[in-house]
Amino acid sequence: MSTENSAGSTLSPRASEAVKRSLTPRQEAASRDVDTLIRCGRELLTRGEPARVADIVAAAGLSNDAFYRYFKSKGDFVDAVVEEGGHRLVRYLRHKIDQAADPDAALRAGIAAVLNQAVDPEIAAATRNVVSSAGGRSHAPKVREDLEKAVAEVLAGPIADLGSADPQRDSLTTSILLLAVMEHLLWRDASTFNADAEVEQIVGYARRGLRTS
Repeated sequence: MSTENSAGSTLSPRASEAVKRSLTPRQEAASRDVDTLIRCGRELLTRGEPARVADIVAAAGLSNDAFYRYFKSKGDFVDAVVEEGGHRLVRYLRHKIDQAADPDAALRAGIAAVLNQAVDPEIAAATRNVVSSAGGRSHAPKVREDLEKAVAEVLAGPIADLGSADPQRDSLTTSILLLAVMEHLLWRDASTFNADAEVEQIVGYARRGLRTS
């Protein structure tokens, strides 16, 4: 007996399963291709090497057709690389916060983890190379908004534990501030500021700004 699915198809359950089985290998292959393109593109971009589409597909062992099957343009691809970098940052941020002994140490560790992207010379150089490849824009607006929300979600735990009466809004405000400071420091000469002092400044600012009940 056939049933109508959400897409309006009247395939029977067995026929629907057959379609899924045929699509699964293609989906897995597409996932491998995209992962390879992003990994190879990230390596080229972070080293500051030429990263034309031709260079990216050559490093990935794929074709131009494959690249444009998954990405609308070079800019779309760079946004994907930046977004993937944001996911890596959030995982690192969560790891550092989870290791902290108390909420105050967790907030400090989280702030240091984000600012480290700008104050660590090697990481900062790699990030600047990626941003430069994006024509001076570090991300599409949606990519930035998603990163702000993801960082805020991780910061919400220690901020709530520190007594915030509105941890959701306080964590988002802290996230937006933190990412803005990170970008500001990213383009400054590291010899002109003290990394530890920058972390402590933002920690103090955030602690004073928390709305407590």
